[in-house]
Amino acid sequence: MALFTGFVGAPHLHALVRLLGYQGVAVVVGELLGVARGLLHGTLAQFTQALQNAMPRHCKLPRYDYGSNGVLGYYHAQLTDIVQYPDARTELFHAFRELGNIILFCMLIEQALSQEEVTDLLHAAPFQNILPRPHTAEGEKPETKQKRLEAKYAALQIVPNVDKYGTAKQSQLSREGDLLTRERLCCGLSLFSVVLRRLRACLAAPQWPAPAPKHHAATDLDQNDFHRLWSALQFLYCIPVGETQFTVEELFGEGLHWAGCTIIALLGQQRRFEALDFCYHILRVQRQDQKDDVVKGIPLKRMVDRIRRFQVLNSQIFSVLARHLSAEDERAGVEHVRCFPPPSANKIN
Repeated sequence: MALFTGFVGAPHLHALVRLLGYQGVAVVVGELLGVARGLLHGTLAQFTQALQNAMPRHCKLPRYDYGSNGVLGYYHAQLTDIVQYPDARTELFHAFRELGNIILFCMLIEQALSQEEVTDLLHAAPFQNILPRPHTAEGEKPETKQKRLEAKYAALQIVPNVDKYGTAKQSQLSREGDLLTRERLCCGLSLFSVVLRRLRACLAAPQWPAPAPKHHAATDLDQNDFHRLWSALQFLYCIPVGETQFTVEELFGEGLHWAGCTIIALLGQQRRFEALDFCYHILRVQRQDQKDDVVKGIPLKRMVDRIRRFQVLNSQIFSVLARHLSAEDERAGVEHVRCFPPPSANKIN
């Protein structure tokens, strides 16, 4: 038992799924969605509105000519109110961490549930006349060996035996159970997709901006969009801390990033975030000039290394979310570009 203490992982989730069953998991997820709704309509909405008022009205992407040190100094001056916000590393990040942990738990519980379902199907297969294809040597007929295998395990078949020896009610129940077991994974249902849809409905409240139109051009003047605020917060936690201080990842784990990326994806702002993020712009400029200065007490190279690690993490989170969001509403999917054929020679003449 000591191997499973000190953390929460796959063994605990599998045990939870076996213990609770479908109805228990539904109750737990429903309660978690209630907590997430309270965070989105309460604490996070209040903090978001307060911080958006502290955001600079104009915060553009500086030209590469300024150098990465100049870009870092510009953003540090523009985002002073956000960097010095007293409750950012305590209450605000803690609220985002709670929301992110809820999202992560729902995703992991679905993975555990799917693995348990596959295990159940494999265990039930011999009792449903679902037998593996037998190996046949050269010259042997697979149909003959398959029939022998079915005759060998005929005594295990639940439905025929219940029909033969049971009552009408037992026969009906056995057929319904057999049908449920066979088609359990055939519907393509996803618990995590339902959770994301419920969270998207929560973001439709007046406290949150509406998703951007599909053909709205991305500009760095959309300061009221959530992705701009998250860029400012990402700038804050990408700043390296001292040796005696705890980093954001040590204090809050990945739940913080899951919350921010999920809200961005559900609001349809992923592409704007990736194109206009402050930290990503510093990273792109520093890759060109390779400077390693200290700006406002911030070591540029260390900060760029942190930005790159969080960029990889954000990309992984967005890719997971994209697999569960519908293709119609997913802004990070493949764009449909209409290609016009070249003019024919007859039309040119």
